[in-house]
Amino acid sequence: MISAWILVITLSFVALFQVALVFGAPMGEYAFGGQHKGKLPARFRFASAVAILIYAAIAGHYLAQIGVLPKLLPAELNDIGNWALVGFNVVGLIMNSISRSKLERQLWVPVLLLLTICSALVALHI
Repeated sequence: MISAWILVITLSFVALFQVALVFGAPMGEYAFGGQHKGKLPARFRFASAVAILIYAAIAGHYLAQIGVLPKLLPAELNDIGNWALVGFNVVGLIMNSISRSKLERQLWVPVLLLLTICSALVALHI
């Protein structure tokens, strides 16, 4: 499944971006509504650390769809999980589309659009 591989690769880059934020990279305008220029405050860097775990879990789910990892869910719950991730990406796309930060919109809207399309293709088994 090419779409699942695209998801894994894209999520890996998103996680690396979050790692950079955790370690103080001056990219606050590209995250969390773009309210913080430069280095994020500690609570947002903590949120980035949590996001890394979430993105790793989602990438693991898609690696299971490919067959690299074993599926942990029965088929019915796996399908529900796939559609829940489509919804997660749609929400992310909407939230980033309405961000007040032009830089955040320019970076994340295309990424979230890609994630939404690919996750829908996986959910549809295409």
